[in-house]
Amino acid sequence: MRLFVGFFLPEHVNAHLAMALEAVGGGHNPGAGRPALRWVQPKQRHITLGFYGEVSAGAVDELTSQLESELASVEPLDLRLRGAGVFSGRTLWAGVQEQSAAVHSNGSSPLIDLMRQVDEIGAGYARNADLPGARERRRAHLTLARARDRRKAAAQIRSHAEALAVYEGPRWKVGTAYLVASELGAGKSGAPFYSTVAELPLG
Repeated sequence: MRLFVGFFLPEHVNAHLAMALEAVGGGHNPGAGRPALRWVQPKQRHITLGFYGEVSAGAVDELTSQLESELASVEPLDLRLRGAGVFSGRTLWAGVQEQSAAVHSNGSSPLIDLMRQVDEIGAGYARNADLPGARERRRAHLTLARARDRRKAAAQIRSHAEALAVYEGPRWKVGTAYLVASELGAGKSGAPFYSTVAELPLG
């Protein structure tokens, strides 16, 4: 099964973000036609800690046990969404900001350290996990939309990123991560279908 570990947004954070997206003319997929951008549905918005790709069903219990043990030693995180940008001209994202006191002078932080730990745990189980050090992997972010055609969507996605550059969402305390199975194309309008495999409490 295709797995990832991540945080989902609480309702009040999702609602605040939805208002900001609506204000810049984004956030929803029209019912007809093929818009230039495919927006992530509100209930599917998440901050990815680690993407594992295909993991054999027989390895899931052991993987879950290791994740539970590791995340139990991590203190809950104080996060907020702030700013926006574009990856590779195709993916519109919102930035994730930690409490300033938690960020170290070398650029490391509890969230970045957690992402690294989750990657390392999954490395022995995943058949096609993302390569360590990839740009998207080391910048904590929330994917908002993806371009169907990078060339056609270039101006639109850049405009949204510029409009959301000043966005600041409410803070929230993250106390639980999730191991999630993702079935491509099985959700609404061809989106992935997510199902929770395990809850992973922090602290």
